[in-house]
Amino acid sequence: MIAYNQAQKTVHSIEQQVSYAAEQLQRHGFDRYYNAMVGAYVSDVHKTLNYPTFANATNRAKNPLSSVEQAVMYTTLYGKSHFDRFKAALTQLMGANVRAATVKKTIHIIDYGCGQGIASLALLDYLKTYVNCDGFTLHFHLVEPSSTTLGLAEKMVKSMATHISAVTKVHLYHKNLADFLNDNPSELMVGDFTIHLFSNVLDIPAVQQLIPELSTHMTAIKGKQMVVGVGPQYSANYQGLMMLKQTLSSAIVKQDVANFCTESEIYSIKNNHWQHSTSYGVMLGLCFKNTALEEALEKVA
Repeated sequence: MIAYNQAQKTVHSIEQQVSYAAEQLQRHGFDRYYNAMVGAYVSDVHKTLNYPTFANATNRAKNPLSSVEQAVMYTTLYGKSHFDRFKAALTQLMGANVRAATVKKTIHIIDYGCGQGIASLALLDYLKTYVNCDGFTLHFHLVEPSSTTLGLAEKMVKSMATHISAVTKVHLYHKNLADFLNDNPSELMVGDFTIHLFSNVLDIPAVQQLIPELSTHMTAIKGKQMVVGVGPQYSANYQGLMMLKQTLSSAIVKQDVANFCTESEIYSIKNNHWQHSTSYGVMLGLCFKNTALEEALEKVA
């Protein structure tokens, strides 16, 4: 696979290369986006940022990223496998049948600790593949403490959203999870359906400590809810997914905590070439409807 094509060789700054990657995402989809981000790494980032420096600065990508160069390296290292895992989980949970009927619906998507928005991109790719979105209004709520990656997530979600016919709105929350939960934005209360995305965040101790507050937040949102949690097969991920399942004990378990794997073509920065890779993940899917809140709101009305 070609890491970058002739057109990209004329692009100089790292910001321009990332913008080029966004254009590839808009025109062709995630694979070409990933290819372009690898191109940015190969042509530029690797000259000034090596993996040990990246790992030390970001606590092996557990801390918020602080530069575009770090974001490019993160995507090169993990982006394709994360995307493929999350889309595989969505297909498992939501099905691979095509829904062609036009349905008018307002859907909120909350991407907790969204990073560069890879979980939201996987959801958009799933919708493009399987769902007629003509009557949809999609509100993406991107929650992220890093201003660098939040800006990239906004750019990429807007680029990918052009692939579907839904009205799409992006709401940004430049804050950590605790502050987001304390603010409890009121716009989440109006809609038909809310999808809660957790991609590679439930293994973080600070997030695990907030799972009871997360549960309270999710059960306070009106209407139907779906929770999708995905991460690598690390013990801390199992722990976080189980904690979330236990705090939402009344939810329907659509997919219990389970192992799965996907196949990906990724670029190895260690070996400096493309390779076929098996990505091992763990997933959880929950569904519930907050009818008590709906009934209370109806009584007030």
